[in-house]
Order: sequence, then structure tokens, then C-alpha cells
Amino acid sequence: MSVFSFKSVSVTANNSSFVFLRYDRARLSLRSRLPLPPGPKRLPIIGNLLQIVTSGKPFWETVHEWSKIYGTKSGTSFISSQDTVSEFTVKKASIYSSRPRYIMPVISGFGWTTVALPYTAELRRQRAILQKFFFNSDVLNYTEIQQRESYEFLKNLLRSPGKYDKHAHHLPASTIMMNVYGHEVEADDPYLQLADESGRAFIEYFSYIFLDLLPWMQSLPEWFPGTGFMKVAREGRELSDKVRHRLYSLTKSKMMNGTAKESMTTKLLGEAANTGKANNAETEEEFADVSAMMFLAGSDTTVTSIMNLVLAVLQFPDTLRRAQEEIDRVVGIDRLPTFEDKENLPYINAMCTEVMRWEVVAPLALPRCAAQDDEFRGYHIPAGTLVLPNVWSIANNSEVYPNPSQFKPERWLPGGVNEKSIRPMSYALGSGRRCLFITAASLFATFNIERALDANGKPSPLGGHEWSIVRFVTPSTCKFTPRSEKAAALIREANGSV
Repeated sequence: MSVFSFKSVSVTANNSSFVFLRYDRARLSLRSRLPLPPGPKRLPIIGNLLQIVTSGKPFWETVHEWSKIYGTKSGTSFISSQDTVSEFTVKKASIYSSRPRYIMPVISGFGWTTVALPYTAELRRQRAILQKFFFNSDVLNYTEIQQRESYEFLKNLLRSPGKYDKHAHHLPASTIMMNVYGHEVEADDPYLQLADESGRAFIEYFSYIFLDLLPWMQSLPEWFPGTGFMKVAREGRELSDKVRHRLYSLTKSKMMNGTAKESMTTKLLGEAANTGKANNAETEEEFADVSAMMFLAGSDTTVTSIMNLVLAVLQFPDTLRRAQEEIDRVVGIDRLPTFEDKENLPYINAMCTEVMRWEVVAPLALPRCAAQDDEFRGYHIPAGTLVLPNVWSIANNSEVYPNPSQFKPERWLPGGVNEKSIRPMSYALGSGRRCLFITAASLFATFNIERALDANGKPSPLGGHEWSIVRFVTPSTCKFTPRSEKAAALIREANGSV
């Protein structure tokens, strides 16, 4: 199901990097003599909805095609570079730092999340905490945790290779819970189910955009036809409370009895105690919120990247052979790869970068909202306009990435055509990039991965992608076989105790 269900929305596409959305109810400036960015002709009331739902393509691909048409007619350059993104998010950050206030996440109890907050002091504090802990590897020892969890992934894969998608979900979720809460995940851990349930629910809430266009529907009685969202919102509030407080409270209890392991939460609470802010209700809620935000969002993108990597080597088996040759040459066959090998494994690093470009996990970056009227390259951007970086379009620009549908890690090797070009990996948290690397290196060092054959001896179908703001991958029917008995023994003997 598509997450996008626009009802009365203007879509303009003057270049392939950005999508501009304007609700009919947005307040437009009549003083500007500049034209609005060009776009397809709109219908009364429903705007561009009909073109979107009848295109037969995901929204981001439809807008990509429109950008070729309207960008050319307007004489606007066909732009697919990080420079354009930076113009909005860095140079004009004072105008485009706020987020639109979507109704469904708010009434479902998730208005506290970083992606749902307007540009306020609260949002700035949350961003500062995330910047400190997840873009700075010196604050917490992520590598030891991630390496241990990658070994657990291999062990699970050795025991039950047919459940590789389940193991892929377990890996980053376990890492995030240890990083954020110091919680060591066990088999069938209830918090794993909570992470999966809450993460998918949170993404689904953004599909209820009709509420932003018809806000009066919130006032209807729950028995009224078309108000099924009210039951979803009620259940969401219960889910939100669990996400915010269960693991946070568990971590606090462990701190009190001296059994807590170091994590983002313990460091935040420790710093609060040192500055006299311990037991401050507002501070406690802020810590609980930012910790829960990482619990929600930290694993979905990494899971999808791991699943995409498996999909890539199934479709392009030569890349797996080349990766294994590099690992055998650099690491050898007597041990498993570690983070110390990272700088000496350029092809593995290139595979991790290319998979983020080849199948973009989040095709549209989180929307920004114009806080005031603005001008962008000769066009008028009214206050209230939503600006969405079209990451899928950037990553599939054939002028920058020849044959974009091909998985070609060599693009990113020294001397490759894209060595100094946009790196889609920059959209991922630092901890997610590291987790992807050690998982890829460990997996390719120890397993061969092949498509399974059906009863007629033909390759089984490969998995596909959901049309959502995170493009979840369905598993493929495939075979994971240890490369040798020695590789299997390395897996069984591996440990990464923290």
C-alpha cells in the first residue's frame, strides 16, 4: 500500500531533486510576481490525486517523470546533486527547518517524535542529542556491540537459513537496544516484537494525510462511516506509551540496582545527575522521547539495507564472488572480519554505498515546511509549502549514475566515475553504516548465497519492495551455504562479548 494518499494537493516538479507540495488550504502570498514551480495540470478539489493514483508507479517515480517534462519546459536545469539539497537544508535552514504537523501521528500519541515536531527548542535539543550519540563513534563503543551482533546473525543463519529475514530484523534491533538502553536481547524477546510493531505502525500513520486536508473528521463519532482511523489512533496511543516508557523505566531500574550496562540512556541520566537535573519531569520526558525515537527508527533502514544487499548478490552474483576474493586476500580464511579490516576492504565498502543508491531505503526524505514565502531559482515558494528531497530521483539520475538500475559497486572505488559524487549513504545514521559494513563483510566471508530452484529447475522469484516511505523488502527464496566446514567452525566459535 502506498503511504501517500493525497486528496487536494498541488504537485510541482521543476527538477528531479525536490518535490514541492502545496495544500489548497495553504495561505498563498498574492504579492509575489514570480511564478510557482511548474507542474502537471490540476483538477478542481482533488488536485493531482488522479494522476498520482492512476500512474501505476510509486509516487517518487511519477514525480521523477514529471520533472523531466516540466523541468525542460521551464528551462530549469536538471539537477541531481547534494548541492541542491544543501541549498534548502543548510543555506536556507532558517526557512526550511520546520516539519509539517501531521494530524494522525499526533492523535496516535507520536507527536513527540523528532520527525513530527515543529522547529522549536524541543526539536533542537533532540537533534543535538542524536548528533552527539549517533554521529560520534567516540561517545559509545558501537563497534564491539555491532561486531557481536553480526556474529549472532551468522550463528542464527547457520541454524536456520530459511529464516534469514527474521535474523536480519533481529540484528539491528538488538544493536539499537543495546546502544540506546543497554538491553541485551534474548531469543523471542518481547521488545523485538514491540520494535517491529511500533516501527511499522509509526510509518503507517503518515498514510492518513486526508486528515490534514479534512481535519474536521477528528470530531466525528467513532461509529460514523470512514472513521476507522480513530480505532487505529486509540491503539497507537497505547503503543506510544509502551515505546516511550517500558525500556526507559527498565534501564532506570537497572541503574538503581547497579546492573545497568553503558548506553545512551545511562549517559543522559548520568549527565543530568551531574548537572542537578536528575528527576526533573521535563528532562525525563525529553530523554524518554529521544531514546524511544531511536528505538523506533534505528533499525528499519538497516534491516532494509541488509535485505537489499542479499537481493543484490542474488541478482548480480559476480559481485559476491569479487567480494569474497577481496576478503580472502585481506582477511584470510582463519578468522572473521572485524572493523579493523574496514580500510583494507574497499570493495565491501563500495557495495555498502552502492546498495544504498541502487535500492533507496527511504525514497523521499522527511518533508520540510517553508516557514515564510521564499524564492528558489526564479520561482515563488509560498509559506506552508512542503519540500521533499526526492532521494530516489537523485540516486537514479542516469546522467550521474550510468545504468542506474545496475548494481555496480565499482562506481565508488578510487577512480570510479562516482567517487566524488553524491553519496546516498549520507542519509543514514553513522551507526547504521557501520552495522551494514560488518554484516556484509562477515556474511560474505562465511556464506555462499544462491537463488533457490523451483520444481522445474528454474530460479525462484526474488523478493520485492513495498510502496511506503521505508521500502521494506519481502524475502527471496534462496540458499545460504557455509563456504567451507572451516567457515562454519569459525561461526560456531565466534564470540563478541560486551
